[in-house]
Amino acid sequence: MSTRFLFIADTHWGSGEKGYTLQPKYDHHLHNILDALDGGVDEHGTVDFILHGGDMVHTLDLAGLEAVSSLFNRRVPVWLCLGNHDLTRPNGLKLWMEHCSRFFRDDSPNYAIETPDCVIHVIPNQYGPEPYCWEEEQTAHFLPDQVAELETRLSSGDDRCQIILTHSPIHAIDVGQTGREEPFHKPPADFTKTVTNIAQRYNISAVLGAHSHANMHKELNGTHYITVSSFVETPFEFKLFEVDSDTIRMTTHNLNDRVDFKAEYNWNQTFAQGRARDRTFERPL
Repeated sequence: MSTRFLFIADTHWGSGEKGYTLQPKYDHHLHNILDALDGGVDEHGTVDFILHGGDMVHTLDLAGLEAVSSLFNRRVPVWLCLGNHDLTRPNGLKLWMEHCSRFFRDDSPNYAIETPDCVIHVIPNQYGPEPYCWEEEQTAHFLPDQVAELETRLSSGDDRCQIILTHSPIHAIDVGQTGREEPFHKPPADFTKTVTNIAQRYNISAVLGAHSHANMHKELNGTHYITVSSFVETPFEFKLFEVDSDTIRMTTHNLNDRVDFKAEYNWNQTFAQGRARDRTFERPL
């Protein structure tokens, strides 16, 4: 037996023509893409749950919460790590807990998903001076109490595979992937240092992120740092993770041939899909 879950992110429901993209975006077809995902699950085998890495909505309001509550009512549980676009108003966290609490555990945005094989620690990063609220600043960081809660869980000595899920990437996408002159989506150095120190101290197997809309994979001191491309941008990709007592493995798949609408693709931005090493890995535990 093993734990099998899907990882998607950046669905940006309600964005329309607005917002940052790397590939053509089809958030208005999200219901079709999610239905195609059900078929993809049937093809690749059953899964235990779906992780959403954040930016489920593009702008937070009650109509958007009602929509995603219905859209993400899937055959398996969907667990969310809040992203910056999910927190575009000061009372945003309260609205999520009142109207979409089933995407979280223990009525908190910081929680753990436990299976016989692994523990996934969900810890949404912050962006500016006001906790759980994004306006313009994008200085990724954690609150002291978030770090304390995470370290309390990690210090229990649990020998299962430990995985952290946050929204912002921990490492930039390197020029070898993008072909650009500078690293892409480079996070604050203090944020990178905080997470990599925790990962090394507690033998974290993988740190999952999103936000950049690109597949990326970097291994550092035995920890795999991973981001996933936007689920609503062509070719509608998701990652499948399989964890058992001996191994963690990741593969990347797309739904381009399963959606029932025509989708364009920007061949000048293929780096969003990543290289072979950004799309798959397997390592012993």
